[in-house]
Amino acid sequence: MIYILVPTFARLEDTKRFLNSIHKSIESPYKILLIDDHPDKITYKNVDEDDEIEVITSNKELWWVGSINLGIQNLFEKHNLKDDDFVIFANNDVQIDKDSFNALHAELLKNNKQIVHPRTIDHNGFEVSSGAKIYSFFPYITKHPKNFLNNKQTIDMGTARFLMMSGYVLNEVGFINDDLVQYGGDNDFTLSARRYHSIYSYIIRDSICILQDTHTGIKNHKLKNVSELYNSFFSIRSPNNIKYRYIFFKKFFGKIFAFFIVASLIFNTLFKYFFYIKRR
Repeated sequence: MIYILVPTFARLEDTKRFLNSIHKSIESPYKILLIDDHPDKITYKNVDEDDEIEVITSNKELWWVGSINLGIQNLFEKHNLKDDDFVIFANNDVQIDKDSFNALHAELLKNNKQIVHPRTIDHNGFEVSSGAKIYSFFPYITKHPKNFLNNKQTIDMGTARFLMMSGYVLNEVGFINDDLVQYGGDNDFTLSARRYHSIYSYIIRDSICILQDTHTGIKNHKLKNVSELYNSFFSIRSPNNIKYRYIFFKKFFGKIFAFFIVASLIFNTLFKYFFYIKRR
């Protein structure tokens, strides 16, 4: 069985496009668990449940990490996840075709002790990050593999636009760090898999997901002024959030080293803004 965990917060049309994409792309038996975190339960009220779709509602606001963890808990307690099952963490703003899904599936059939992700193409046709390879933590230096020649490219931290693994991997790695709340959960899962379980993550060259990157949110390439830049360091809706970056790295490196990594990240963000974004 293939289980697909999808956090939702309104954006009903995105969810419907995602469901249609999955219906066209996956021929094996699958179950989509839509985790509805909206206070008005928009997904629950507007998406019909059937043998392939189950809607899980939250009792309090969970954000992305809590929603995924609720889905994982559901798999463990209700669906009795087996090592030879497959699990996908997905966002509802992506779509994938049959060939791209089959490329991921085939890779896991060859070796189920790994995590795989497609390359990501945005709605304008540009390839964006699907994960990062870490070259140095201080100073913090990473590379985001794109348009590579090898069949797959190893990464240390993957995104969860369409992050696919075996049931074995999820049973080994377990839950995401709940303290992260919104951003960094996908990085936490993939880096935990590598550091604590020797399970590596890869971007698959011949698999592509299409990202509808038009929604609101505090993203570095959309920052308009210094005020927005400053606010991004403290907003729960921003990947720049200093508090959650510190929480993320503290788990792996302790308090002191985490402080220096976050300081390096702040410098990187400021540098990119003033020398690149400001010049656009």
